[in-house]
Amino acid sequence: MTFEQLAEASGLHRQTLTNIARGAAKGDLRTWLMLARAFDATLDELLAPVWHDSAS
Repeated sequence: MTFEQLAEASGLHRQTLTNIARGAAKGDLRTWLMLARAFDATLDELLAPVWHDSAS
């Protein structure tokens, strides 16, 4: 999925998505909820890799 496609699916700006991808922004709860909806996932599913990586 391209940033353009994800922006359209999520309702977020492409720049917001690229900033998150680059690590220049973290996003707020609303951002992550919109991304989870775009990926048809729960917030837990979307963020699970982050929690598993930090627990190691």
